[in-house]
Amino acid sequence: MCRTILLGLIVLMVTVGRVKADEGMWLPILLKEQKFAEMRKKGLKLSAEEIYSVNQACLKDAIIGLVTEGPDNLRSFCSASFVSDQGLLITNFHCIMSYIERFSTPENDFLKYGYWASKKEEESLCRGLMVKQLIRMEDVTDRIMEGTEGLSGAEYSRKIDENGKKLAEEVTKGKNLEMRVQSLFANNQYIMSVYRLFKDVRMVAAPPMSISKFGGLSDNWSWPRHTGDFAFLRVYVNEKNEPKAYNQKNVPYKTTNYLKISLKGVKENDFAMVLGYPASTKQYVPSFGLEAIVEKQNAAKVRIRGEKLAILKQEMEADPGLRLRYSTRISSISNSYLKWKGEIQGVRRMNLVEEKKREEKAFQQWVEASPERKAKYGTVLEDMREVYKELSEYNLANDYFSEAGLNGAEIVPFIGKFEKLVAMYNGRKPVKEASQRNESKRLIGLTKQFFGNWSYEIDRKTFRNMLVRYYEGMPMKFHTEVMEKIIKQYGGDIEKLSQDLFANSIFTKQQGLLDFLESDKADGIKVITEDPLYQLSINYYRVFVERISRQRGAWQVKMLPLYKIFQEGMLEMKRDQVLYPDANGSLRVSYGTVRGCEPEDGLSYRYYTTMDGMYDKYLNNPDDLEYFLPKKMRELYQKQDYGRYADKEGRLRVCFLTDAHTTSGNSGSAVVNAKGELVGINFDRLWQGVASDFCYDENICRNIVVDIRYILFVLEKYAPFSYVFDEIRIE
Repeated sequence: MCRTILLGLIVLMVTVGRVKADEGMWLPILLKEQKFAEMRKKGLKLSAEEIYSVNQACLKDAIIGLVTEGPDNLRSFCSASFVSDQGLLITNFHCIMSYIERFSTPENDFLKYGYWASKKEEESLCRGLMVKQLIRMEDVTDRIMEGTEGLSGAEYSRKIDENGKKLAEEVTKGKNLEMRVQSLFANNQYIMSVYRLFKDVRMVAAPPMSISKFGGLSDNWSWPRHTGDFAFLRVYVNEKNEPKAYNQKNVPYKTTNYLKISLKGVKENDFAMVLGYPASTKQYVPSFGLEAIVEKQNAAKVRIRGEKLAILKQEMEADPGLRLRYSTRISSISNSYLKWKGEIQGVRRMNLVEEKKREEKAFQQWVEASPERKAKYGTVLEDMREVYKELSEYNLANDYFSEAGLNGAEIVPFIGKFEKLVAMYNGRKPVKEASQRNESKRLIGLTKQFFGNWSYEIDRKTFRNMLVRYYEGMPMKFHTEVMEKIIKQYGGDIEKLSQDLFANSIFTKQQGLLDFLESDKADGIKVITEDPLYQLSINYYRVFVERISRQRGAWQVKMLPLYKIFQEGMLEMKRDQVLYPDANGSLRVSYGTVRGCEPEDGLSYRYYTTMDGMYDKYLNNPDDLEYFLPKKMRELYQKQDYGRYADKEGRLRVCFLTDAHTTSGNSGSAVVNAKGELVGINFDRLWQGVASDFCYDENICRNIVVDIRYILFVLEKYAPFSYVFDEIRIE
């Protein structure tokens, strides 16, 4: 019997949690020792040094992360890649759509007609957009952990921070570089990434939404896909080829390396590699954590965003003019809504919670088999479970605050921006009049910007619904006193409440608010502080800080050392396996093959789409703007005028699938062939496989790529946009 138990344990240990074929987002510095041999077997023609090196030009030099100016300048939201020696970048349209929206006006609608610079002087600055280029990556675990023996809690964290600051000073001082240290496997390993950060990034080209968003929300996360989701940017530097803030004298960046473009296309089972900056995954979350995330948090967020989308769609159908103002917002809301729905379905379909419970059972049996392991890891799972019972309540409350409170109605965060002005007048310490005037001027600019893209009725209805969601979804201890008071005043009639609050608030009247901000405020700021909409909005923030954020942070502090020990134990148990760390915004390499899939019973997906399918969608949906095809594109199709971009059968391929492991942040990532040549740009995943953030399933996890030949076809035949063809190198 003992032999049977032992064999069962061994089988369980080797079958649970094994990395599957083509799974993983791998650190480039560890590729050579971890995955390179397997990549070569799959068809890779490059050497390890041609992918990552600090001594020669390599692929890593061409791979870029898009970041926004702010407190965390190195946190990327999308990926991109250099495609010329003059700083030309290619990325996804949806990554930089908000900038095009800012450039657009009803008279000059770049969303509708596209953005096509014909010379460098016409390239427009994307204010606040920056890009990071990796210089080198290094394991600095020993440096960061130095002197932490015997420390715990706040002392341990302080020592880690202290070591990180010392390292940052050594690496970046006087070198015009930025550095970030990130933990892997729950603080069991630390990796340093050193970047060059470019601050002058300009728009070069972007197709109209009828191409770049073809299929719209209807086709999002789905296949077959015909979306030309691409755009071009350019990085500018000073005359010394160094990063510099925007200046008219700046010149295009002379890149250390850039991607060559292949027109040979791809065929099924071809090797494919994705290089980019994936944001976050949760491959190692325990069963009880996963269950709470998917069944409670995701379920709540799906319901909340579903209501937001219903309101937006209803109002946009009644007033098509809202499309221009709300296109980015509805896309953003829908994107996460569908992702969370897909995660719920995927986790259930894979029975992943039960799978993780089996893995945890194997872990506990492995722990119990050794006195040393029992002393170190014996109660860690149960301790984590007890802490998570408390933490999960605050995680859910945090999501309700974020989705239904702070990011519910747009008026709420707008009102929050006035709190500094209120503090200047009502604070204990006197504030100089000049400071008050400067703050008023700042708010005048924000007010004009806010009302330029705001719909009263959309926001009122959203406010109404989100108030109901928050009130009904949250326990009483997370309700605000003002919320309880106002709802009781109206006898629970939220419709009437929202109508009155919006009708009588100064914050819904642009001119009234501007008049107040421009006045001498002789009567103080009672017009703001006595506004019920202001009181309700500010109370959201106070409840968040006093009853959610602090408590959540305290439970997270208790969880971190337990999770670190658990991860350490899992790594020890699986020491014979090659494991990859969760995505965290650092440069990663994913690889696999070009192939279709059968995501559901009776449903089979070919690995590529063509313009034939695009034209069919247009014909079959004549009144649907999501499937509108510009006249010139229709003419090119009818003439089959594809030039050198047609495949061997004379068709124009639009998109294709690979089984490389990707996630959010991989949008805009370069997809290269076995020789490292650019064959497409990653922009989406299949809805059925988005649970790959928790567990990769090689049978259905597919990333969606726009074919580089289609991109060049749009540039040459549709735009026409010959401006960049002298720069790019086509193999």
